[in-house]
Amino acid sequence: MNNMKVGIVFVGRIYTRTEDERKVEAHDLRSCNDLNNVTDEPFRKKLSEHVKSLMPAGIDTFTYEVETENDAIDVPEADAYVLIPFTAIDKVFVVIHSKNKHIVVYTSPFAELWSYGNVFYPYFLRDSRKIDAYLGMEPDTYLSENDADFTAHMEALTVRHRIRNTRVLCIGEAMYEPYHSFNWGYEVIRLIQQKFGIKWMHMGTGSFMKFYESCETPAAGTVRALAKEDRLPDDFSDASCVKAYNVYKKLIEKYGATAFTVNCLESIVHTSCHTTSCFALSRLNDEGIISACEADATTLVDMLITSYASNAPSFMLNPYLFPADNKLFVSHCTSPTRHSFATGEKDDFNTYSYFEIRSLPCGLQVLKQPGPVTVTGISHDKLDKMVIVRGNLVRNTSFASCRTQVEIDVPGGIKKLADNYEGRHWALVYGDQSEKIARANELLGIESLII
Repeated sequence: MNNMKVGIVFVGRIYTRTEDERKVEAHDLRSCNDLNNVTDEPFRKKLSEHVKSLMPAGIDTFTYEVETENDAIDVPEADAYVLIPFTAIDKVFVVIHSKNKHIVVYTSPFAELWSYGNVFYPYFLRDSRKIDAYLGMEPDTYLSENDADFTAHMEALTVRHRIRNTRVLCIGEAMYEPYHSFNWGYEVIRLIQQKFGIKWMHMGTGSFMKFYESCETPAAGTVRALAKEDRLPDDFSDASCVKAYNVYKKLIEKYGATAFTVNCLESIVHTSCHTTSCFALSRLNDEGIISACEADATTLVDMLITSYASNAPSFMLNPYLFPADNKLFVSHCTSPTRHSFATGEKDDFNTYSYFEIRSLPCGLQVLKQPGPVTVTGISHDKLDKMVIVRGNLVRNTSFASCRTQVEIDVPGGIKKLADNYEGRHWALVYGDQSEKIARANELLGIESLII
């Protein structure tokens, strides 16, 4: 996936250092121009380096200077522009806005410098938003409040960029949710492509099985050797689990996919391959290839947003709600083991047979760590709403359910969550990631409810 490219554009050249202005005692405005400075190369380099330092990793930048309308026309192409206003007419802002890329206006604090450009950028924000609304276009401009706000916004913008450049490979039939409608299931795939710009690549089960059967089966013992405790029956082989992972990985590389899902439950994949996809999907998520089971396209979008915003692999799960206790119970068999893509911390796991079909390997019981977690659920119909739950993981449990299962306290209230329920499967990541996810949703056109 290509890095997001951001142009840092100096709009105009004249500014006044506030510190110098404070030294003026007589306030004779006939000499006010004497305080003017020009944005020379050392100044632009220092300020642009500061702006770059506020951006998350994985962004490529260039710096450009404009003064006239035609200068603005010639600004190089980028995925987004950070406009820093000095002296210039508001037309310059409008020209860059016409490039149909996200605009962030960044201004230095008044305590550092004064610029005539601070009178022009509000005209641009006001007029462009009103005209966009009149023409039925979504506004794509943002005023940064301060450095911390700028960083948070750029992180959210990076999430949107990654979503728009995601390439999904789906194997098998689409999930029929929502409303158990097969046509809606396939229409949701169209919606995902149109709403988010995601590229969707689909492979039929028959074609997959031909490819699968052409691949070698590895030696047994890999998964069992990795487990903290191996609780599979002695006569079970885990070779097919590793083969499923190897085959998925080959197909992902063949299609150039960055995300993955497979109809592993309501199709012939499980029974024909003599394995579940649990180990394969857990490992793919650990590797940063966001992967959902059951060909659940909407939950895959939920996982993409949640993982990209938190920089962590997400656990796709079934939620159970208990309002009398403000408890959330969740379970599934495809949990990743990594806590974050930024650290090496990992959870242990035990191996079992698959919960729904006890004759198949392998269901993973990933032993999750107590502490703050964030759980998200996106609407399965319009993909326009998301509940974001701030919880505290209390313990791993042992109910008759999918193998990875935990109990979560929800201080915000389970009744409120149930009354605003969205989605079917949900996604879980470690830590309180609620604000990061909500900010990303705002840029993606998704309404967030934090509980």
